[in-house]
Amino acid sequence: MRKTSIAAALPALALVVALAGCGSSEEDAGADGLTTIDVGISPFQDTYLPIIGQEMGWFEEAGLNVNLRSLAWNAAMPALISGDVDIAVNNTTGVVSVANADPDVVYAYGWNPFTEGSALMVRPDGGLETVDALEERLGDHEEARTAMIESLAGRTIVTTLSTDMGKQINDALASVGMDESDVTFVDMDPDAGLAAFLSGTGDAYLGGVPQRATALEQGMEIGLSGPDLAAPPINGAVTTRSFVTEQEDALLAFIDVMHRIVRYCDAETDACGTTITERLNEETAAGLTVEGFEEYWQNIELYAPNARAAEELILDEEGVSYWGTTWDSDNAYLVETDAIPAAVDAGSNFLMPEVWQAYVDAYGADQTDY
Repeated sequence: MRKTSIAAALPALALVVALAGCGSSEEDAGADGLTTIDVGISPFQDTYLPIIGQEMGWFEEAGLNVNLRSLAWNAAMPALISGDVDIAVNNTTGVVSVANADPDVVYAYGWNPFTEGSALMVRPDGGLETVDALEERLGDHEEARTAMIESLAGRTIVTTLSTDMGKQINDALASVGMDESDVTFVDMDPDAGLAAFLSGTGDAYLGGVPQRATALEQGMEIGLSGPDLAAPPINGAVTTRSFVTEQEDALLAFIDVMHRIVRYCDAETDACGTTITERLNEETAAGLTVEGFEEYWQNIELYAPNARAAEELILDEEGVSYWGTTWDSDNAYLVETDAIPAAVDAGSNFLMPEVWQAYVDAYGADQTDY
């Protein structure tokens, strides 16, 4: 039985904000007794995972009628702010990028650190050596990493700015004393950016995993990836403070299904990958294969099968994707690039510790079956 509510753990101001928010779970419950929530997902192999819960009927089992809306990555936060969705599967960068304009937006819970997922793609004949080639020649990884980043000076990079993608390359530049003035950016949505890069625009490209897979298939190379770029983004449930406080049961049920999906995909990776890649390839030009999905699963990015794993990966200061490092990196990048006027306080907009505790009280920390 739940011991404490999320609302009880939040500052009093949160309750004031919540009063102006969306209706209660009871008001949103239909005749079938299900609570309806609208969830924004973007066309990537990781953020499309809720499709599994929908097709398996697990959301209904959890008392939810979940409407999934496919949104471009940089359209997810505007949809959340406008009220078009109740939850967006996004990351901390998305929250920090909009919280000054709408303080009600919060990061509720993470389950998917993008540990090795980010990759800066380069052309094999474009004059940029990969970090692996440089390390083989120089004999030292850190020296090779620095040399690779410095070689970007004067080059054109295609990416999606003011998102975690733009942040990754900007953090990499900053780590060797460079900044955005040392390169030329072409700011495009990931799919459009990939098409432009493959047709000859720019010297390097950074997008999502499906775009990375397509670029590799087209003969491009990984110049730099994962922690060599920056602190990893952490995908999870981004929502509003009012939704957290007024629809706690629905939020926790949604999180529980997400952990269930991860456990299913761990056990049935081929079946999971088939569902995700078929839907993804219907809606995008990603061309991701089931084999590619299986290769990437729990490899270039990690997924928490239960709350204990989420704690170890994200909440623990020694975790591979400790949230505080990523949050500070988000603030530094977005303030420095004038994307936001001031740093966003984690105490008011990162609610995962409180939500995690409420979830564990309700569902436990160590589920193993699906």
